[in-house]
Amino acid sequence: MKTGLVSVSFRDLSVKEIIKLAKESSLDYIEWGGDKHVKMGKVRFANKVRKMTERAGLKCDTYGSYFGSVYHKGEHIPLSFRRVLKTARALGAKKVRIWAGWPGCTDNTEEEFNKAVLRTRAMCAEAKKFGITLALECHKDTITDDYHDTIRFIKSVGCDNLKTYWQINPQKSHEYNVEAAKALLPYMTDVHVFYWKNGEKLPLSEGADEWRDYIDILKSEDRIFFLEFMHDGKPSSLPETADTLRSFLENK
Repeated sequence: MKTGLVSVSFRDLSVKEIIKLAKESSLDYIEWGGDKHVKMGKVRFANKVRKMTERAGLKCDTYGSYFGSVYHKGEHIPLSFRRVLKTARALGAKKVRIWAGWPGCTDNTEEEFNKAVLRTRAMCAEAKKFGITLALECHKDTITDDYHDTIRFIKSVGCDNLKTYWQINPQKSHEYNVEAAKALLPYMTDVHVFYWKNGEKLPLSEGADEWRDYIDILKSEDRIFFLEFMHDGKPSSLPETADTLRSFLENK
């Protein structure tokens, strides 16, 4: 099992600083974010970032895009999805994160669901030309908020290159999150790792028992566990948090 960092955990740091921090924390991968560090459509810059990342002994396996499968009337679609895929390819990413609606902006109507299905199916067809897998952001207040809806959505799209990321839902119980991890396992790519409780960001070490339960379910040689958002927001907390994650993965 490999470890990585979601770059948007530290939006105020530069690309060089993110690479240095990830290397010093002995991580394997960086998930570059498409809203700040490697903006969607900036293909030449993405190629430059790939070279910088690889020179440091790190890889980019997944691109954290901010491209939605459905937009409401009046919302501006940022650019063609093909440009997003070109950006990911320039980074060397094999997977692209997409959103089934936006947090707090989805109406959860059947019409919206069907619109998202059709759009995502078209996006999957385009991504297949690039040899890229699309992975849904498993996020609260979106179409894929609940794991039942996520499975229904993936099955409705019906494309073999549509998967989902997984992360705990901090508004749900540990029992629910265990159930969700088991149910989504056949559709899952990688995992975003953090520990929040009752709206509070807590050190990952405080979630040791819960995260060991999740890892027992999710462990796979091909899966990457990406650290996302330190409990205190400080870059200096990453090395210790990375050590904590590795101790979970090694069952120590």
